[in-house]
Amino acid sequence: MNSKLTLVKHRLAKTPVITSDRLTLKEIESHDVASIVDISVYNGVFATNTTEAINVLEQINVDVRNGKSLHWGIFLKDSSELAGTCGYYRGFDRNKGEIGYILRPLYRGLGIMTEAVKLIVAFGFDTLKLDTIIAYTSPTNSESMAILQRSGFKKVKSKHADHKFERHHP
Repeated sequence: MNSKLTLVKHRLAKTPVITSDRLTLKEIESHDVASIVDISVYNGVFATNTTEAINVLEQINVDVRNGKSLHWGIFLKDSSELAGTCGYYRGFDRNKGEIGYILRPLYRGLGIMTEAVKLIVAFGFDTLKLDTIIAYTSPTNSESMAILQRSGFKKVKSKHADHKFERHHP
C-alpha cells in the first residue's frame, strides 16, 4: 500500500468539512437522506425509497471507513439545504482518485457542482496528495463534461464506453 495513502487514511478518521463562500461539504447524516432519495446511488443502482437511500449511505460509509472513498453532502450555506453529493470513489490505487457527483435537479445550472468539484479537487491534491484525479461521464452528459472542463480536467482516451477526464497534480 502507498505510504502516503496510509498516512492520509490515518488522518481522515472522519469525513472532513470543506467550505467555500456558499457551500459546505460535509458528512451526510441519516436524517438528511429523505431529501436525496432520488439521487442516492451505489454501484450504479439508484435508491427508490428512503430505506434504500439509507442503505446506500451505509454502504458508502463502510467504504469511507475502509479508506476506499470519501463522500460529502453539498449543503448550501445560506439555507442548509442538501443540494447534492460528491466524493472520491473506488479506492486510491497508485495515488489516483476517481471523483463522482450528482446534484438534485432543483440546483442544476447554478454553478454549485463546479464549485464543489473544485473544492474536492483541491482537497485531493493538497490534503490527500494525489498525483492524478479522474472522472467518467456519459458521452451524452454535456453538463458534466462542462463541469469537468471548467474544473481543469482534460478528456483522455478510454476503453470504457463513458468519456474519461483526468487532471494531474499542478
